[in-house]
Amino acid sequence: MATIREQCMGVKDYVIEMRRKLHQIPELGINNPQTQAFICAELDKMGVPYQKNTVVHDGVQDTGVVAFIEGKNTDKVIALRADVDALPVLEKLDVPYKSQHEGQMHACGHDNHCAMLLGAAKVLSQIKDQLNGSVKLFFQSGEECITGAKMLIEGGFMENPKVTACAAMHVWPQPQYKSGALIIKNGCMMASGDKFDIYIKGEGSHGSQPALGHDPITCAAQVISALQNITSREIPGDEPRVLSICQVHSGSAWNIIPDQAYMQGTIRTTDPKTRAFYVKRITEVVEGICAAMRCEGRVDWVDGLPPVMNNPEMVDLAVGAVREVLGDEFVEQNVQTSMGNEDFAYFMDMVPGVLAFLNISNDDPATHYSVHSPTFQVDEDILWHGTAFHVQTAVNYLK
Repeated sequence: MATIREQCMGVKDYVIEMRRKLHQIPELGINNPQTQAFICAELDKMGVPYQKNTVVHDGVQDTGVVAFIEGKNTDKVIALRADVDALPVLEKLDVPYKSQHEGQMHACGHDNHCAMLLGAAKVLSQIKDQLNGSVKLFFQSGEECITGAKMLIEGGFMENPKVTACAAMHVWPQPQYKSGALIIKNGCMMASGDKFDIYIKGEGSHGSQPALGHDPITCAAQVISALQNITSREIPGDEPRVLSICQVHSGSAWNIIPDQAYMQGTIRTTDPKTRAFYVKRITEVVEGICAAMRCEGRVDWVDGLPPVMNNPEMVDLAVGAVREVLGDEFVEQNVQTSMGNEDFAYFMDMVPGVLAFLNISNDDPATHYSVHSPTFQVDEDILWHGTAFHVQTAVNYLK
């Protein structure tokens, strides 16, 4: 009988084919009907049973799919998750499998995630009689809008049968490591993420007569500068943290001082106390500076995400799985916490879990572009490593 390594290598071309087909049909948010149909068609070919999520959020139908591979029992059930949604990015790659959806691109690699989990479905369905437990395969929409994981939880897919552990993997360009390496660490793998909206209300006037109004743009500039002082002057320098203002909107003409300004940003932290401190101080700074400049300021906090906390036992299990199926040279554990965030954290808050990064950079500089870049590209030859990570981690957990 072929080894798991041989079986995973055997689906290498299939995974690449799936990735390229999925890359052409990127869809946004929690409603990905074309992607859902593609996934279901492949699962049908394998004879793997699945369910579509029926949860509706704000009038939008979630299109997550959960496949089930039943082993010898359901006493232990591990969920393997792949996110499948894309980004509103205009692709700049000149490849035969370029996005067919204008202004949408799989710039975060979720096409790879979906393809690798389909590869895992192929292998696991062939060895299900050897599994001392069962596997759920989460094809999750809406990761980029941090809604999809909640939709699957609300749909009841962590129950019936009850999920007892979870694992996921995210492609990530890390050219300092060997291509195909799995990057895993104990504890905080990815930061918490909070989004905030800042509303500044001033008083409009003519651009030639600013003294007759209260300028919200000048006020916004002062707010942005002061907020950066929280990070650089009020939090110890050795603590991982980020505060970024990523949108600023105000005004309608070159000679009109508007009456309001709007900003949107994010904080990323690894310590709950720092997270709470940011929330308190951002509100104080916005309200205080706005009052000093005769404006009104308000902060609304939206869609907070907990940190991705890798369970030590699940890390040991996953590291052992990678060493077993790929070799020691494909394990990297001396890594820093990523300040990105992931809604996989919601599953990990419910059961022990592990999330790893798969390095998809090789010696070709084209594979070194960041995720979310319009030129993001991957080393396809090592994508089967992600399938191997899923399969061997599941097999080892269910022993």
